[in-house]
Amino acid sequence: MACERNRIIELKEYLNSLGIDLNIGKNKARGHKGFFMSKLDNFRIDISKNLDSNDTLSVMLHEFAHFVHFQHDKTLKNLDFVFGELSDEVMEELINITVKYVPKEFAKKLYGLKEELNDDIKSYSKIIKSKYPDFKLSEKCKNIEKNFSNPLKYLLKYDRVKYFNQIYSIDNAQSQFNLSEIEAGYLKLKSKQRCLKRINSRISRLNNYYNNPSELFARFIELYYTDKQTAEKIAPSACNKFRESKIEYFDKLNQICLN
Repeated sequence: MACERNRIIELKEYLNSLGIDLNIGKNKARGHKGFFMSKLDNFRIDISKNLDSNDTLSVMLHEFAHFVHFQHDKTLKNLDFVFGELSDEVMEELINITVKYVPKEFAKKLYGLKEELNDDIKSYSKIIKSKYPDFKLSEKCKNIEKNFSNPLKYLLKYDRVKYFNQIYSIDNAQSQFNLSEIEAGYLKLKSKQRCLKRINSRISRLNNYYNNPSELFARFIELYYTDKQTAEKIAPSACNKFRESKIEYFDKLNQICLN
């Protein structure tokens, strides 16, 4: 513990010497564990006050990697400066490191919910097709919707609505409006489709985040300087390319974290 605390102090001093304004535990880092920000020639790294103290060093390294990346590529999209021409082998290794950092339970929950929603949608679609065999999930069912008027019509777009001080919801619609099984199923199908769209959007954002070049590099640096042995095991080619790049910013990190 004392050794890590000393590394944090040394790393903080090094970042400050580079002109980086470092805030540890002073704010929420915009809802992230850490946050790197650049404005003209001013640089700032925030480490969240909600962060467990044991993770401070890792997050400092992660955000510092973004700073280094920015010095070589302002777009944060190119990794040639450290890995040369990015081979499929190195890319796969970087992604394997990323997999190590993915919150397994969170991802499992998202994909589990997606599977559950797809099953529900298939079930409601089957009910609707029993009467309207030409029904398609991608299209409105005009034969059903023509019978809907306000406030029922609003439930085609929202799960819960307030209409003239009365609350109506998808869950209670069948009894509130005396709907048939098919009409109620159609409303529930629309609700499940909206939910699935939100889940797919979250999965897409998650994939984009974890496959972002700057994030791949930052997670590599984080692992390399906190658990070099594991980094060498998961990403031997990436480690070799990294050492060959001889980026000056990491000379000091070698002294702080690896000695």
